Amino acid sequence: MCMKISKEDLLRINKGFGGNLRSDSSLDFAFERIESKKIGIYKKLAYLMRAILVDHPFSDGNKRTATFVAFAFAEENGFEVDRELLLHHVISIAKNNENNIKNIEWRLKSSIK
Repeated sequence: MCMKISKEDLLRINKGFGGNLRSDSSLDFAFERIESKKIGIYKKLAYLMRAILVDHPFSDGNKRTATFVAFAFAEENGFEVDRELLLHHVISIAKNNENNIKNIEWRLKSSIK
């Protein structure tokens, strides 16, 4: 697992940003992917980011929740974050409805090292 986060943790994080769960099917899929031992940590994060930023499972705070998750990922793995680049990517992924996991993974790798 790329980080120690559960669905319940994610719901609590989002609630802190003023949101509520609207639909959890994409989150369930992302958490299934996170459990896979066959994919790397950035790809696992990419699945979670896509679920949050593109599928908008929360009524509010999707981008803030995704950004918080990315910072938590970086901290747990001892990585540095290019804050401005990460924020740019978060907004761009959400705005453009970026569905391509490889593109999301590349964006994450470029801003979290």
